[in-house]
Amino acid sequence: MSDTYTQAKALYDAGDYEEAIELLDDAIEADRKNGDLWYLRGLAYIETDMEVEAFSDFNKAMQFDKRNSLYYVGRGRAFALKGDEKNAMSDFKRAIKLDPNNAEAYSERAEYFSSHGNPDRALEDFEKAIELDDQLGEAYYGRGIVYSDRDEYEAAVTDYNKALELLGDDSEVYTSRGAAHFYLDDWQQSKADFTMALELDEENVRALNNRGVVEFCLEEYEAAKEDYAKALTMIPTERLLIGGMAITLDALGEETEAKELWKGLVQLEPRYKNAQWVGQQLLWPEPLVNATEKLIQKL
Repeated sequence: MSDTYTQAKALYDAGDYEEAIELLDDAIEADRKNGDLWYLRGLAYIETDMEVEAFSDFNKAMQFDKRNSLYYVGRGRAFALKGDEKNAMSDFKRAIKLDPNNAEAYSERAEYFSSHGNPDRALEDFEKAIELDDQLGEAYYGRGIVYSDRDEYEAAVTDYNKALELLGDDSEVYTSRGAAHFYLDDWQQSKADFTMALELDEENVRALNNRGVVEFCLEEYEAAKEDYAKALTMIPTERLLIGGMAITLDALGEETEAKELWKGLVQLEPRYKNAQWVGQQLLWPEPLVNATEKLIQKL
């Protein structure tokens, strides 16, 4: 492996994608038949939302080595992000056929199964990926998501811990671990995880919403109001956030504004007059559902 590739890979691993691309631009110009350089730049393009360029680079890499399974994994990721599920799965299967020991291929295929309602196949592939490479943090995180979806929260926390150990601090992993801790009734640790997620990414709306839910359950209504308000500046029409803000305002005695917000939800969907339906729709815990019932009775 060339020194330039090693330097670019270090930049890529550090999240310095644009710098990696600049370095690879010069390297490819000097060595246009090096498939690994095209492949790595394709990965960097994915991270910078340059899908067209990524496809071009992966296809170029394949011109020099049609049997490199990593190239197919990269292109499969690009297809998946584009929403082309058929071609994404085709590339992941091709990668595994070319190299049955490619842990990344199993992990990526597992992500596909997980997001398409097939948790059993996802779990099988994540476990295979971890068996092949027990340092693949993404596989532990993905398996943690599957465990959470199956309500196996202790197993999920174990995997999220391992993912953080391998991947380093990651806002999404902390957000997912916070949710698992919440369902294990460890609300303080849950709040701490969401807070850490927001320190890493202050625009993580999922973490803001989830922390607002925890704060409401802890009766920290002013803090919940602040979180919902910030989240609403980013997604002002999100019903989950509007509902959370409404019951929080009601809990703070700001009844008029709370009622106006809830009436707006009812105009959009009459079933917002049914607290149990709201709880199921928004995946709210009992304290929020009870607060919703009280607010609805005031309309």
